Amino acid sequence: MKKIGFILSLVILTTSCAVKKELIEAQDTLNGTWELAAANFSKDLKKDFKEGLPTVTFDRSENLAVYGYDGCNWIRTKADLQKDNQISISKEMISTMMACNKVKSDEFQKTLIAATHYELRNDNVLLLKSDSTELRFHKVTLNGTWFLDKIYVGRIKAADLFPYKKPFIRIDINKTTFSGGTACNLLEGQILMFQNTMQFNHISTTKMSCEDKNEKVFLDALDRVTHYKLESTRLILLEKDKKILELVQQFEN
Repeated sequence: MKKIGFILSLVILTTSCAVKKELIEAQDTLNGTWELAAANFSKDLKKDFKEGLPTVTFDRSENLAVYGYDGCNWIRTKADLQKDNQISISKEMISTMMACNKVKSDEFQKTLIAATHYELRNDNVLLLKSDSTELRFHKVTLNGTWFLDKIYVGRIKAADLFPYKKPFIRIDINKTTFSGGTACNLLEGQILMFQNTMQFNHISTTKMSCEDKNEKVFLDALDRVTHYKLESTRLILLEKDKKILELVQQFEN
């Protein structure tokens, strides 16, 4: 009888440890800032959130505190994770309580705290959902592939410089190298980052002929970069305080 009791205790302890490990790993994955990409209550996020898209940040260092922006106010609350991808977000939410006209901030808050489950896709997409609601977020991170959207060289728009194919860079913050494309050739080089500084050094490319492809414009701009700003899913590259390039991140849903 004692042996059976010991085995049962061991099974319970093993299961408990496995669940605890699963929840710790989930907290690690959720940790960071996420920007709203879709919501069941909105057909047009840009129209419904004219002051900026909502974001949520999960902070594992504070027992999974949740804070962010609801499109109108800064908010703060807590989250609790359970097994089987269950999540409970506290209704006791602190808000800056500013009034905003024609912003669906209340709908965002209600949908956020209604979430009962979470789902992670490709590490960069987060779903918070219940039986009747769903929010989809993209992770705000330097990691990933960034495509040229704007270039501040002369008066020519990026779309006119590169009408058929956009230059891009691919960043992994755990490496000191980067890769990408110029809209004609592949490129690679060294990337140096510290706090808000960024430099692209020792850039090399493949040797395809790029007549009329404006490759040099993009390469020269990269060479001038000294700093960066990360604004949601937009990477701003600067020469000191002057904008040079703006890139946008693309995700798989």
